[in-house]
Amino acid sequence: TPRIFGNRIRHRSIHSIGKLAQSFHDIRFLSPNALAYGTDGIHPDLRSIHSLLRELSRIPDKDIFLGTFPGEIRPEFVSEEAVDLIARYCSNTRIHIGAQSGAESTLQKICRGHTLSDVWKAIDHCTDGGFTPVIDIIVGFPDETDEELLETVSFCQEVARIGYVHAHRFFPLPGTPLQGRVSRDLIPEVVSALGSLALSGRLTGSWNNPEIRFFSKISK
Repeated sequence: TPRIFGNRIRHRSIHSIGKLAQSFHDIRFLSPNALAYGTDGIHPDLRSIHSLLRELSRIPDKDIFLGTFPGEIRPEFVSEEAVDLIARYCSNTRIHIGAQSGAESTLQKICRGHTLSDVWKAIDHCTDGGFTPVIDIIVGFPDETDEELLETVSFCQEVARIGYVHAHRFFPLPGTPLQGRVSRDLIPEVVSALGSLALSGRLTGSWNNPEIRFFSKISK
């Protein structure tokens, strides 16, 4: 969280990661942006993550999972080359992308740093590469309007036709501008629509319970 720990991302060396990875059954990455390894977190550069994956692939009998929950990928970092890299070295069949909202105005208000267009481009790259996209969204931002909530629901319904949605309720992080704020109530139309997607198996997460938040089964 940059507002808590600063804007400089710290990365373990490839040697350190490789040494630690020997002790695990599978190799998984816990990261807010798994493709940002070796970068400033703003400008995509695949050279470091390529070197890391290549080195890890030399460890025998280890499955590598990159871009699976809870280690999602920011949409603007997803490219054809990035998807090809994951396909070459990794075992996952899904790629988890952090969209956070389906309303353009909400993305701007929370200073997310990407657009809905970026999200759809990332989804296209995933499906073109043979991966199933799983899109992370948050509902109930304190200043979110009914219209913005409905835009996010519409977005989720579109995503559900080709992939999955992982939804959770807004929860404030200490040290951020929304510290101390509480989630707004969800209108009945939103509860009904998200509930229908959940019943159909296309949506998971704790979107209707702000206290549970992030717990979820890890999927391949």
